[in-house]
Amino acid sequence: MDLRELELFGTLMRVGTTTETARLLGISQPGVSGQLKRLESRLGVSLFHRTGNRLEPTHEANELFALAVPIFNTHALIRSKLPALRNLASRPVSVSATPALVEGFIGPILIRAGYRNWKKRIVLRVHSPEDDLRSGEADIGLQMALPPKAEFQAYKIGHIPLVAVLRKDHPLAQMKELTCAAVSTHPLVCYNADWSPMGGTIRAAFTALGLSYDPACVVPFCANVCSMVRACGGVGIVDAMTVRDYVMQGLVSRPITDIPNVSIIAFHRRNEPLRAPVQDLLTALRKPVA
Repeated sequence: MDLRELELFGTLMRVGTTTETARLLGISQPGVSGQLKRLESRLGVSLFHRTGNRLEPTHEANELFALAVPIFNTHALIRSKLPALRNLASRPVSVSATPALVEGFIGPILIRAGYRNWKKRIVLRVHSPEDDLRSGEADIGLQMALPPKAEFQAYKIGHIPLVAVLRKDHPLAQMKELTCAAVSTHPLVCYNADWSPMGGTIRAAFTALGLSYDPACVVPFCANVCSMVRACGGVGIVDAMTVRDYVMQGLVSRPITDIPNVSIIAFHRRNEPLRAPVQDLLTALRKPVA
């Protein structure tokens, strides 16, 4: 007996008439009778005796039904779960990213993934991607310089240079490119290296050159670096995407030759099955941007 035949048999056992079975299964009453005859012929046993308008199950039918009850219960459970699964599949993908990646990186990827004119829905959180993934607030995290962590499955999806930002009247603004040594002689606006992966990358570059990483102003995000440098001076270090928005606001940028590019990382919770729309967006993130 295949699943369709089991469904027919189980419905007949429960309701007792071919007319009601036809109504419940959405087929004709002659169709039910015909399928029942074919099933009995293939099985080589009689399953029902007709008594008036009702079908009385035989001993063999009762034996088969008892064996099949777990299958019927499982089928009913699956049917009851389907609406919730459909709702889950239609829920917007939630992405948590740092500000620079939301403003300067993710747009072309969303277009490629089918979000142009918002044909699909998405939730963008500009927060702490790692915390949002741990709390279940986000499906995918986007971050620069994410160190390896056992709880996350991570993918490198790009890289970006780090540059110095300073006011136009700063002495270092006269130079075409800078080094960590040159930057270290001026008050630094940067990140808490124990909290920020980008701060950790910059501190590692300074330490490798025998320089002290001791910011005069510690801030959480690249945009804050630019705001504080514009207000009070000093030298900040930000990613090149952030610079595009701030170099026209009284600041200039200069490449730093001895700080490596930072990786852009997409990540999700490890060993957790992903919903189909989340997997689709993650696939788009992992394809190189033209």
